[in-house]
Amino acid sequence: MSFSNWIQEKLFDNYEEWHMKSPDYNRNGFNIVGIDNTLQAMRDGYFMYVELYPPQAIEGCTAIKARVGKTSDAVDIFLDIDGKIYRMADVSYPDAVQMMRTFVKKRRLPDPSLYVEVANLDIKQLRLTFTELATLLLGDAKQAKSLMSKAKLDSMEALEDSWWNLYEKLLSKGYAVELDYKCELEDFIHNVQKLIGSNALDTREDLTFDTAAFDDSQCIMDWSAQLNSTWKNHKLVGMDIGTDSFVLMVLSNEEFKSAQELAKELLHRIDVAERL
Repeated sequence: MSFSNWIQEKLFDNYEEWHMKSPDYNRNGFNIVGIDNTLQAMRDGYFMYVELYPPQAIEGCTAIKARVGKTSDAVDIFLDIDGKIYRMADVSYPDAVQMMRTFVKKRRLPDPSLYVEVANLDIKQLRLTFTELATLLLGDAKQAKSLMSKAKLDSMEALEDSWWNLYEKLLSKGYAVELDYKCELEDFIHNVQKLIGSNALDTREDLTFDTAAFDDSQCIMDWSAQLNSTWKNHKLVGMDIGTDSFVLMVLSNEEFKSAQELAKELLHRIDVAERL
């Protein structure tokens, strides 16, 4: 470690040689409070995972990772140690913060009695889950199968690539639109109407809306919330791609619930548009 990096760690809690990866961050260098903030974002439902990589292995451990758990108040912690993966299930958020901070600040692993060895990524299950989600969003099993034929899903990086490919396919087919956070009301209305008109939605609900009721001094999240407060059987939802833009879709309530759960299993996020 260089002297300047040592100073950054000891005086400012900046870890320049460490690597942090989350849905919106993937590079070297972070402040220790980044752990707290990212886990809080997971608790709030905005992020699905965070991973920390030390510059050198710590007691054989090359990474510590937190992923959303089955309950809203807990995460699963994974440790990559000597080529094997170990897991701690249902760790509370305060405990997860403490474990990850201790790993970084004190270069110390959690108590070995707390974790057990597990298998690597279940590629078969990931593929089944991703195929189910792609079929739901594309509305076509053949297209989903074609998309999945190119997916490796043998690492988090490959999973990210497949998620990006799905997003691009949805855009190309007109099942989704992408808008800037600072888009104008006119663009928002035009694109939502285009989604409604192009998707041949199976519904008896009238999805037309009074454009005069919108306030152009508000933002895309306000307009999305307004739409979702008036629709009964459908939702304007967003696909999180880790950028500031909004990838919007119109789904039935049932489709949205299924898509949200499937995305969560893939450590990604689909949510009502106003929460993105």
